[in-house]
Amino acid sequence: MLKKFIHYVPLPWIFVILLASFFFGFSLSPNPETTKEINEDTSGFPQFYMKNVTTSEFDVNGKLRYQLATPSISHYQLHLNAPGENDYTLIEQPSLIFHHEDQAPWIIKATEGRSEKNGALIHLLQDVVISQHSTQQGLVQITTESLLAKPLEQFVETDKAVKITAEQTQIDAIGMSADLAASRLQLNSQVDAVYEPRR
Repeated sequence: MLKKFIHYVPLPWIFVILLASFFFGFSLSPNPETTKEINEDTSGFPQFYMKNVTTSEFDVNGKLRYQLATPSISHYQLHLNAPGENDYTLIEQPSLIFHHEDQAPWIIKATEGRSEKNGALIHLLQDVVISQHSTQQGLVQITTESLLAKPLEQFVETDKAVKITAEQTQIDAIGMSADLAASRLQLNSQVDAVYEPRR
């Protein structure tokens, strides 16, 4: 059978066919370098990094809900192939501004922050300051060391010590939750209030 095949196929073509078969077989053979599953731990390296970032979130009616400003962010994707629910973003000196049409905006600042759940949760850490300056109540300021913010709901909470100062009042407590959109605040325990009347 091979003799008949060689008889009908010119000799140069035989070399071409053999060379093509060798190349084809080599190219289709599994390469351990390319077929090896990629399982590198990318948690130590940011997926992207940005400087001087300002983001704005609007409600369904197009009204501004909140803004986030920061000198820099670093986003970490734990798996190389695709984003996951445990990915997070580190935020340097975050400044959050919650807007509401019926009141002055609430401003939250901290030394650092960590955003999770695609921005639905933001952990604010170190020297956290919440403030509002209105014509009716003047400056209201809340300080704590750690705060969990839910920006879409304009809701914040902490189990750490908090200090609230207003024009003539200072309140100390442990733990707090606040609906900033409605200006409702609840203190959890060890509440100590000092009122200083005007002289």
